[in-house]
Amino acid sequence: MEQLSSQHVTQVIQDSEGFLWYGTEGGGVCRDDGHQILVFRSDAEHPDLLGSNNIACMAEADQRYIIIGTFHGAFLLDKHDYSISRMTEVDDKRVNDIIIGRDGHWWITANKKVYEYADRQLQKIYPVGDKYIFRLYEDEQGMIWAMEWEGGVLQLKDGHFSLVRAEYDTIDFSREMTDKQGRRLIANGWGECFALNNTTIKPFFDGEPLTKAAADSIRIVNGLSERPTAVAIDLQGNLWFSTGKNIRCKTKDTEQIILPETKDVSAMVFAKDGTLWLATIFGTIMTYKDGQLLTDEYASNEYGDAVVDLQMDKSGRLIIVYDRYVRLYDPTRQTLRQQNLEDEGIYRIELQETEPGKRWSMPQQSVAEQMPLWIWWLLGSLLLMLLALSGYILFLRRQRQRFLVVMKRKTTTPEQTQEEQTAEEQPSLNDEWLQQAIDYVEKNITDEHYSVEQLSNDLCMSRMTLYRKIQSATGQKPTEFIRTIRMRRAAELLREGRLTITEISYATGFSSVSYFSRCFRTMYGVAPTQFITS
Repeated sequence: MEQLSSQHVTQVIQDSEGFLWYGTEGGGVCRDDGHQILVFRSDAEHPDLLGSNNIACMAEADQRYIIIGTFHGAFLLDKHDYSISRMTEVDDKRVNDIIIGRDGHWWITANKKVYEYADRQLQKIYPVGDKYIFRLYEDEQGMIWAMEWEGGVLQLKDGHFSLVRAEYDTIDFSREMTDKQGRRLIANGWGECFALNNTTIKPFFDGEPLTKAAADSIRIVNGLSERPTAVAIDLQGNLWFSTGKNIRCKTKDTEQIILPETKDVSAMVFAKDGTLWLATIFGTIMTYKDGQLLTDEYASNEYGDAVVDLQMDKSGRLIIVYDRYVRLYDPTRQTLRQQNLEDEGIYRIELQETEPGKRWSMPQQSVAEQMPLWIWWLLGSLLLMLLALSGYILFLRRQRQRFLVVMKRKTTTPEQTQEEQTAEEQPSLNDEWLQQAIDYVEKNITDEHYSVEQLSNDLCMSRMTLYRKIQSATGQKPTEFIRTIRMRRAAELLREGRLTITEISYATGFSSVSYFSRCFRTMYGVAPTQFITS
């Protein structure tokens, strides 16, 4: 993916011809045909091609057009000649969502309005009140639903959107699980949990089992006390969840703290015998049963890699999912098997397909063979040898090391600084623009969306100029430069000891704790927990 205009991809869609379209942050739209990538973005030669190179959403219409929602309006790309035109009826604001109805109508939401198109012509503009719409949805009956940001759920009926339920909150559909009783749960990240079902709307803890069906309606649980980071359902139907600081159990009427000092839990699952398995962002695997919390040293990750998910198979084996590999653990035999994504061998690939509004097809299986690992090592070694011959790369590495020394020394104690200064002279940042760049990043350090484009705008220079100057001064790409400053602030907060690692990751602009932990280890050579103890 080296041809991508930006490494931050916000959305991926596949059109009717099989091509992949990537919406990026700061890099416009990319079309991938499997051989090369075409880029559509505003630049010096085409300054008005798109209203913004930050892409919020995309959708294919009539098997010919790609509707592009940017941070500044909607645009229509014709795949026949790849011409792009602005949809002038849509306000020059952020387009939050685009869907194509079963009747072929286009639905676009921007600036507290919903736009309906038919045959490329605007049919109607629906005002929706004083709150922004961030999701649109069409159910199996063809009804259009809209979800407000920090508001409620609206339904299009009798020619206007009317409020259906006011107590809903913004839902983050990335936090989803299905329990053994067929109930699908979604955590919204703001102290509430939702169950998806196609029956009438009732409270979740009503003693009735839920069916595993399409999400035609949303049923809200009584508000949880804190934001959940992991959820699991026990054999009695009670909801267990982690707050990042402790483990709690929510019954029909009460909520109580079960494990008060169990921090940084990223995944939980119940076994058939009622044992609760827990995993942390540092790879620790624990069990809780009969009031005892024990650490399973054999199943825990010796490298400290974050656990993404936990599942139990039908044989009672624990499936531990990491970012780059999966482990299969048998608690009875205490056997552990690891499957790396790079391992040599033959892999069975399972494929499924679907059409909008229809069910998934039956799985289709095929076999693929992975290239032997030694070939990758050989290619990598040759590449490193070529890079080692480049004097320019050596210069950039030297500059990067000097910059990192400056950043790290700002987080060391006075004693450490004095010892290091005896070894070599401490470099300084004499360039005024570089100090301004650091100040702007520190000012926006809690904003996970603060990008290279925003930094270039703050410094009143083009993106390419910023890239060239930062790489020349620090040996880093602008994205690495921003991440280094975030890591420096994270080290300061860890030394202060007032916040948990989860809170520090959010305070320094990381939405994923596992990604924060990986970046921290890359820069400082140790995990955040080891950094605290050292």
